[in-house]
Amino acid sequence: MKVAVCLFARYREAVGRDRVEVEVPEGATVEEVWRAVSAAHPTLTRYRPHTLFAIGNEYVEAERPVQAGDEVACFPPVSGGSARVPRHH
Repeated sequence: MKVAVCLFARYREAVGRDRVEVEVPEGATVEEVWRAVSAAHPTLTRYRPHTLFAIGNEYVEAERPVQAGDEVACFPPVSGGSARVPRHH
């Protein structure tokens, strides 16, 4: 089945497009979709450990199965800010 994949930020810049389609078997997971995208665009491979995924408007785990008609979104992590929360007295 064909699955649409939306690419954001540096992923879009690396591929030169904001949307691609990949062919994956029925019952494939988001991780398998990512592998198909990164096989077609090897420059993305290095980003996998930090990639966030969504289907529709919800973040999903890489193990989630995809269905025909799903659109998988791939996001790099958001950077900036601080992990420390300022304390107010």
